[in-house]
Amino acid sequence: MYKPDSDPLWRTEREEEGVLSGALLFDGYSTWVTRAASQTQLPTDGMTVEGWVAPRAFEWGDDGKPSAIVNQQDKAAHRGFSLGVGRHGVWEFGVGTGDAWYEIKVPKSAALAAGKWAHLAAVFAPGEGAIRLYLNGEQVARTTIPTNARMAKADVPMIIGRHNQPTIINGTFAVNMFNGLIDEVKVHTGPLTAASVAASHQQDLRTFSGSRIPEARMAMDRSRYDGDRYRPGYHFTAPNHWMNEPHAPIQVNGKYHLFYQHNSHGPYWHNIGWGHAVSEDLVHWRDLPVALAPTADSVAPDGVWSGDSTLDENGVPVLLFTAGNDSQRPNQATGLARPVDPSDPDLVEWKMHPTLVTSQTADLNVGAGRKVRFGDFRDPYVWKEGDTWFQLMGSGVQTTSGTDIGGTALLYTSENLTDWTYAGPLMVGDVAAHPKTGQVWELPTFLPIGKDAQGRQRRALLVNPAFPAGPGEYSSKYVYYWVGTWDAQARRWTPDTTEPKLMDYGDHFTGPSGTVDDKGRSLVFSIAQDRRTERAHYDAGWAHNAGLPIELSMLPDGDLGFSPVEEVSRLHTGAPLLDISEPTSVNDANTRLAGVGGDMLHIKLTMEQGTAGTFGLDVLRSPGDEERTRLFYDAPAGQLGVDRTRSGNNSSAESDLGIQKGPLTLSNGNLTLDVFLDRSMIEAYANSHKSITTRAYPFRQDSLGLRLFGEGSVIKSMTVWKMGSMAD
Repeated sequence: MYKPDSDPLWRTEREEEGVLSGALLFDGYSTWVTRAASQTQLPTDGMTVEGWVAPRAFEWGDDGKPSAIVNQQDKAAHRGFSLGVGRHGVWEFGVGTGDAWYEIKVPKSAALAAGKWAHLAAVFAPGEGAIRLYLNGEQVARTTIPTNARMAKADVPMIIGRHNQPTIINGTFAVNMFNGLIDEVKVHTGPLTAASVAASHQQDLRTFSGSRIPEARMAMDRSRYDGDRYRPGYHFTAPNHWMNEPHAPIQVNGKYHLFYQHNSHGPYWHNIGWGHAVSEDLVHWRDLPVALAPTADSVAPDGVWSGDSTLDENGVPVLLFTAGNDSQRPNQATGLARPVDPSDPDLVEWKMHPTLVTSQTADLNVGAGRKVRFGDFRDPYVWKEGDTWFQLMGSGVQTTSGTDIGGTALLYTSENLTDWTYAGPLMVGDVAAHPKTGQVWELPTFLPIGKDAQGRQRRALLVNPAFPAGPGEYSSKYVYYWVGTWDAQARRWTPDTTEPKLMDYGDHFTGPSGTVDDKGRSLVFSIAQDRRTERAHYDAGWAHNAGLPIELSMLPDGDLGFSPVEEVSRLHTGAPLLDISEPTSVNDANTRLAGVGGDMLHIKLTMEQGTAGTFGLDVLRSPGDEERTRLFYDAPAGQLGVDRTRSGNNSSAESDLGIQKGPLTLSNGNLTLDVFLDRSMIEAYANSHKSITTRAYPFRQDSLGLRLFGEGSVIKSMTVWKMGSMAD
């Protein structure tokens, strides 16, 4: 609803695709076809339902219900019928007779394959006492029913693509819906014979080029969001639907690969796999097919959660992921995957290793009088030094009586990536002294930032706090870090201080991941929480995006410095909209800014404090100042902040957007800001030391202006560029 209306997702007609040309793509959460009960007249003594389907992915199967392909059912009342597909592609058919519900599922050998067309037929034939199922014209299942069975019609609509009685999650999303292509749905008023089903399939085959079933064309199309005023254009987003943290970045043969947590069914967290994109410059990205998905009889049947990547002893990339398996406790462990074809420059296909490589045990030694927080064990981070690979796993530490002590990163070592030896906690937090650092650490990221005067390797440890014991108000808001020295031989990390430091003051920068590229840069990716309501996610059709990739450095005082990668300048479009290179007063600069604005901009600004107490920049400002987001520096307090009290709140989950701020020391009295506006996204990097990542959802269409404030301060320089798209 935040964009102009557009047509349903019909595939372009192609003659070679025969009867499947122009199929309808069901998006998995908001697309279905319905016909009123009064418009359907079905026989009770036999019927056949057939259709061509190409699932894009498979749902979780909440409450044991399949994703409906076509149904007109009230299963609780034993009425109607349903053809649908369950977890991992196992499809089924059911019929209600009023006093019973007869159901049959295909064996695993006849399960559907994601991304492939298949012709399904389900025959209800009480005259012969059977229900028969056919896949591509061949019978794959049969069950016996009474010969006097008669279908009892359900007084509900006939629906294609959506369950008549779906499970509702998050109070908003109807699941048990089909995700993928459907075409040629037919409901016959009688039971077809095996010969008739086979003949129907052969007839369809003859319409295809070479009599071969065509490719299922259902790549996610970003253009469906064209015109969305809040969806970022140059920050990395999933092509459709839900993403949370990007992870496992790796550079292979000059290309950067990025993976991310993705639900291809809709803009909500559920049934998570690994999305995949590739880039040659870190700022322009090309979408690739899903790399890993929950798969039957694998180490990850219930979720493929965050992880990392590295190169094996032959220089071949390897993915290590959190394998979700709800039949085990903990339901989290480390799995491994390798490319099916390492010579493929896009590394499209991946195959999971058949066994887990790291599992949590309750007796891990985390110190005297302590125990590991059993059940929390996720987000491997992997790197290699010499002949040894190191792995960090996010977890927590408790007293033996169960009191939370703090989050931890558990350290493992390996000589071959599949056999790992536990080495102990790298570090343990103190949640009592620092409540916002969480009972559990997720996504531990451990990157080199240079060597100190003594030649010791310095690193930064970044963690994403998690709060399984509460409070929820702290969740998904912070990334804390420590800087210190790392001795790989001794397996010893010595932080400069146990005091945690906050990277970003905006409450939206979370989920770090990192890699070292061929330029020797330590790069970090993050997820920028959008903090919208579930209803807004439903209405928008997408959720969350990544922050810009940043480069870590070591400041002269030894602290962590960071700023966006230099490649962001490749997104500049045309000449600068404004370029001030001589010292200028605030008033004169604002006169020159009067005609400059937009919501996809890069602003480079250096302000000298002068006599001003508080100074900075307003962005996304309406002409009358009714709406604006204020980036400010409070000199007396020595704090950098963002004031969102007038930002507008068209879809945020927070009623009071408030003010967020934190300490920052000026550099010779100067504040240098790198500000990136990307529709709802605002990122500001201050003096290459701290950042603010935040969101704004203005109501007004004219909230596009820029304005400086802080009488007595001096604008030493200011340049404004228009930015292009990540997909250009």
